[in-house]
Amino acid sequence: MIIYEASFTGVINTILWIAFFYYGFKFLAKTVFPWILKRWINKKMGDFQNQGQQQYQQQQQAQNFAKEHEGEVKIKTRGSKSESETKDMGDFVDFEEVE
Repeated sequence: MIIYEASFTGVINTILWIAFFYYGFKFLAKTVFPWILKRWINKKMGDFQNQGQQQYQQQQQAQNFAKEHEGEVKIKTRGSKSESETKDMGDFVDFEEVE
């Protein structure tokens, strides 16, 4: 069995590393993280504004199209069914209620 003893320099070294990480994280939390968060929020706000502008432009285009083609009537008809489509449908039976 091996027993290790802590040296004075090893303890001081460990305390200094712990302090370094603590104050380093504290510095990052106060300066770098808010900067990153602010950039991310500004990017999302810009995306939201662009989306709103695109929707507004599409709405304006739809209104302009409606004004230009006001009063026009378009009738779309379905193609006539061929005999082969209706051939296999079966017979139509009309039922009457009997009392």
